[in-house]
Amino acid sequence: MKRILFSILLLSIPFVFLSAQSDPVMTFEKKVHDFGDINKGTPVTYEFVFTNTGRQPIFLSKPRSSCGCTVPTYSEKPVMPGQKSSIVIEFDAAKEGPFSKQVTIISNAENSPVILIIKGTVLP
Repeated sequence: MKRILFSILLLSIPFVFLSAQSDPVMTFEKKVHDFGDINKGTPVTYEFVFTNTGRQPIFLSKPRSSCGCTVPTYSEKPVMPGQKSSIVIEFDAAKEGPFSKQVTIISNAENSPVILIIKGTVLP
């Protein structure tokens, strides 16, 4: 009986590793962007590029921003394994002073959610 259980355990180990590797993974080139100094009243954008480094397609949900001055846009098409895609974040520099804004990216990837950050200082 012990031999049978041991054999089943040994045979199941590769399937555990294969299933763990089959999930999609979002690998971003960078997760934080510093705009530095920007002029008040001038909207700025940054494109966060990522690659699906997993083995299944990635399906994104609508990104969530920390305020109405930060607007993310993305493709609703699935991101296939090995394929690149991006999330563009536009910031409306309406108020003076330093800022740090977050956009939460929710997907079916194993590393979901991912938080992207934009920051800088709005000059008068």
